Amino acid sequence: MGQADGMKPESTGERAGAAETHVGDPGVDGAAAERQVPAGESDDMGHGSSGDQTNRSAAHAGSAAIQLSGPRVVATWIVSIAAHALLFLVMFLVPWLSHISADNELPIPTVELVGEVETASFSMSALPDFTEQASSPNTDPMKFSPDRFDRLAGLAAHEKPDISIIGIGAGGGDFSKFGLKGGGDAAPSFFGQRVQGARRIVYVVDRSGSMTDTFGYVRDELKRSISKLRRSQKFHVIFFSSGLPVENPPRRLVSAIQAQKQQFFSFLDTIYSEGGTHPDQAMVRAFEVDPDLVYFLTDGEFNPSLLDKLDKINRNRSVRIFTIAYFDRRGAELLEKIAREHRGEFTFVGEDDIP
Repeated sequence: MGQADGMKPESTGERAGAAETHVGDPGVDGAAAERQVPAGESDDMGHGSSGDQTNRSAAHAGSAAIQLSGPRVVATWIVSIAAHALLFLVMFLVPWLSHISADNELPIPTVELVGEVETASFSMSALPDFTEQASSPNTDPMKFSPDRFDRLAGLAAHEKPDISIIGIGAGGGDFSKFGLKGGGDAAPSFFGQRVQGARRIVYVVDRSGSMTDTFGYVRDELKRSISKLRRSQKFHVIFFSSGLPVENPPRRLVSAIQAQKQQFFSFLDTIYSEGGTHPDQAMVRAFEVDPDLVYFLTDGEFNPSLLDKLDKINRNRSVRIFTIAYFDRRGAELLEKIAREHRGEFTFVGEDDIP
């Protein structure tokens, strides 16, 4: 008995340690803990039996919590999420597919004819018989009878007005460079020398001191000659003596319109005779303005070197030179030679030729 009594406390301590071990160890099942504690010894524990029952309940709860954690819990969540996602997908697709099927139904237009429908009919006209027309041609002349034709009979041709603008009006342009005639066929003339077809005329006139008594006649003849020019023609006047020649402004060919003529007449009234007889520079200057006719008038002798100069500047003889010996025959021989070599004419003007 003593030995038994000595072992009882020890058995009690072992059972308590085993109980603690079963409760704290998650790997030990609650049923196994119950099997390790004998049913007959429950009374020896006294008031500790209720504590053991509480510990067994906690062990069962711990075992349940452990069973819901780990890979099983993750797999459970994955399955739940997939099921919900599939459910939402089905809920979305069902109305969408229904909407597509409804949109694919295209409207079908319908046409309703109102009233009675009449069918159109076409008929071809008979083809003409060309052989018949060719065999019997119509030889009757075409007759034209206008209602009113008396107006044209009463119309009269009127002359075009003299428009004092360069290049405008009847014959206002200079077409002679292109071989065309315009503005009439007036031939310029100077002291009886009349030249057909000339359109660009340059007058080279002596105003030396020896012309003092007769220069008034030259003025009158220049005015008469230039006043007869047509608007299709152009003119320029160069006076020579000693030194540089004096030219009609603007020192080039101008159209023979009334305004240019009046301007020249005013300029001519300022010219007086003086100095010697030196026509070389004036003749060279005349060719620089591109004439087709040159009138050359002088009353005296001049340097024969002028012939060589003219031969060079008028090599192709495109410009005609008409010469006039005025009141003096001393330069007539040179003047006649110039006219002959340059497709012109020579004339002498004396006192008997002045009106």
